[in-house]
Amino acid sequence: MIAIALELVVSQFLLGYFCKRNLQVLGFSSKVGSFLFCLFGPIIYVTALYLSIAYLVGNPYQLNPNYTVSDFFGSLYYVSKAVVFEELIFRGAVLYILMSRCGQGKAALITALAFGIYHWFSYGIVGQIFKMLEVLVSTGIVGYLFARICIKTGKIVHPIVLHFGYNFATMILFSKEKNIGLQLLIKTYAVDPVKPEGILPLFVLVSYYIGFPLLCYIFLKQLKAANNLS
Repeated sequence: MIAIALELVVSQFLLGYFCKRNLQVLGFSSKVGSFLFCLFGPIIYVTALYLSIAYLVGNPYQLNPNYTVSDFFGSLYYVSKAVVFEELIFRGAVLYILMSRCGQGKAALITALAFGIYHWFSYGIVGQIFKMLEVLVSTGIVGYLFARICIKTGKIVHPIVLHFGYNFATMILFSKEKNIGLQLLIKTYAVDPVKPEGILPLFVLVSYYIGFPLLCYIFLKQLKAANNLS
C-alpha cells in the first residue's frame, strides 16, 4: 500500500505540474452497467476457458480442501494491490500527460509498449527471446486496449476493473499465480491424462490468446456506439 500511496502522490504532482490538474481527472467512478461488465466479463470468460481446457485434457478442477477464508482475503489483497499499482503506472498520470503532449494514439502505443516490456521483468523472462516476444505482443495488445478504453471514457476505473476481473479469475479461482500458491480451485491430477487432438483444442488455444483482448475490444466498440447515439 505504501507503493500505491507514493504513486498517488507522484501522480498528483505530475498532473499538477504538467497539466494543472488533480487526481480526479483520472476518473475513479463508473456507471453500474459498465462496472459490472468490466468485472464479470473477464471472470465468465476465464471460467469458461479453463473449464473447457480441463474437460479436453481430462483433468477437472476441484475445490482446494486446504483453502481458508484467510487465504482468500490475503490473495484478494495481493491481486488488488498489483492491479492498482500497474494501472496507476500505465493508465494514470503518464498516459494523461502523454495525451496532451503527443496525442491519444501515440500515448496509447507508448504506454502499451511499456506495459509489455514491464511484464518481461514481472514474469522473469528476460533473455528468453521467443517468450519475450510472445509476452510483448499479448500484454501489449491488452495494454493498448486498456489505454484506448481509458481515453474513450476518461476513467481509469474501467481498465482497473477489467484487469482485476481477469487476474481474480486466473490467479484466485484457478490458481495460476505461483507467488500466492494454490487457491480456490485445483486440478485433480498433477499431469493431464489426455492429450487432445483435432480442431476443438486448436479453437480453445486460439481463444486463450485472443479471448480477453476480444472482450476488451467489444467493450470499446460498445463505448463508441453509445457515444455515436448520444
